Amino acid sequence: MARDEVRIYRSRKPLKTALAVIFSVLAGLVIIAAGLFFGFRKYIVYTSDGVKLEVPWLEEPEERVPGTWEATP
Repeated sequence: MARDEVRIYRSRKPLKTALAVIFSVLAGLVIIAAGLFFGFRKYIVYTSDGVKLEVPWLEEPEERVPGTWEATP
């Protein structure tokens, strides 16, 4: 019962594979962006100059002159 025709396994088409990879990467980037947005939401400050991101550990500490103090308004 052997046939003379040879069957060749055909994997997915290259375009389909490339699109699947691209969409997977895009989906991952969207998930990361949403996570960063919701994670840093408490550090977003709206001012008259625009929107700023004030993250405490990225700010440079202010140098203070010994013997002086600043009054808070």
